[in-house]
Amino acid sequence: MKQSEILFGVIRVPVDFLMAMAAFWLAYYLRPITDLIPGIQYYFRPELLPDPADYLVFSILASFFLMALFAFNRLYYLKNTHRFRSEFLKIVFWVSAWLMFIIAYYFLVVHQLFFSRIALLHIWIFGILFLTMGRLVVLWIQSFCLRFGFGKRRTLIIGAESLAESLYGRLKKDPHYDVVGALSAQRESRKKGRLKVIGNFEDLQLIVAKYRIEEVIQATQKLGDQATNDILSFCRYNQIKYHFIPDLITLQQTNVEVEMMDGLPIVSLKATSLGGWGAVYKRFFDFLFSLVAIVVLLPVWVVISFLIKLDSPGPVIHKSKRAYRDKVFNVYKFRSMVCNAEALRGTLLDRNERKGPLFKMKRDPRITRIGRFLRSTSIDEFPQLFNVLLGNMSLVGPRPHLVEEVQKYSRHHYQVFAIKPGLTGLPQISGRSDLDFEKEVQLDVYYIENWSPWLDLTIILKSVLVIFRLQGA
Repeated sequence: MKQSEILFGVIRVPVDFLMAMAAFWLAYYLRPITDLIPGIQYYFRPELLPDPADYLVFSILASFFLMALFAFNRLYYLKNTHRFRSEFLKIVFWVSAWLMFIIAYYFLVVHQLFFSRIALLHIWIFGILFLTMGRLVVLWIQSFCLRFGFGKRRTLIIGAESLAESLYGRLKKDPHYDVVGALSAQRESRKKGRLKVIGNFEDLQLIVAKYRIEEVIQATQKLGDQATNDILSFCRYNQIKYHFIPDLITLQQTNVEVEMMDGLPIVSLKATSLGGWGAVYKRFFDFLFSLVAIVVLLPVWVVISFLIKLDSPGPVIHKSKRAYRDKVFNVYKFRSMVCNAEALRGTLLDRNERKGPLFKMKRDPRITRIGRFLRSTSIDEFPQLFNVLLGNMSLVGPRPHLVEEVQKYSRHHYQVFAIKPGLTGLPQISGRSDLDFEKEVQLDVYYIENWSPWLDLTIILKSVLVIFRLQGA
């Protein structure tokens, strides 16, 4: 999902909160000086007004409750391509329901009526008005940005038949899409009707790189199962959203999303449910957890640093180059090997005890005495909390591998690049280094396809248990 869509989706939350608060406080200040209908006076005693501090607390809690109602009823759906009329009707309905909750709260919990029925009516009217205006402003800013190309989804259509032509006509009317062209089965006319053909199916990788494609829509039946799976794997690796027209291929069982595009049903296969609000939640949780853990574990940093320096000469922290998609970044670990470990690695490759591209030895002569303890407890991984804090890793995800190891990947192994690498993951709580590489990839792909906040918490808790069991590294 585009960063701009996430940005505008997230902005709606504070805007809605401020609009709800504005409705509360405008009603509070208007009630003593005016009635709802001019000329029709209702007796009101100013002393009935609640204390401003108490009213502030209540208005904040009530506004948060309205945000929760909106969230549970998909009013913060990040990919906002539906018509505003349906959004306005939802605002009217849920603001009305919200007001009913407020009345019920006062009647059942506080055991009294709200301080003014006129003020309640003011809150309802201003709430609908302000929330609608706030969202219209956000929508107008988003539309203004789309006019200049900011936030448009660069889209490629696979197929050049009548269905693709019809799809192109619909997408051209949608300001959210920038259709760069289509791929066809053979090299044919550069233009078929209104649809521009910019290559054939074999050119997918080149076209994606050239035009920086963000979404692919398959609208052809000329691709076999293997070609379709190759395209899906390619899209997952490059974090490109993949769609197809229904009944062209067999649906997978997870992460299927159906949406209407100007009356045409489009089915999207997402590499993971970790997108949109899931990504926002995961990054917030990663940042907060890693920050707290770094502070709490400060005594551990000091003790381990002292033991490493006492055991062998060299730095306390070891930096290792790891690959994630087309990026290379430093992973931080407590040093558990001798200083020239990388140079010695080449002399030990013939003693690799693990199948696949990864190198592993149970009795690696490069590991120091304190290093064996650090690895058996996974304490050597603790500095990667700084990687999580900086955002180039997550707490849970596929483990990052060395650049030379990634270069030995088979095509299907690249599916693990659908999400950020992690400090721990399903393989680490399911056998750790005893697993062969293929099994590790299968577990990582399962996590990617079935991500949930609860699954993350389960993996983190089980990882802590693994540390205390002192399982081998």
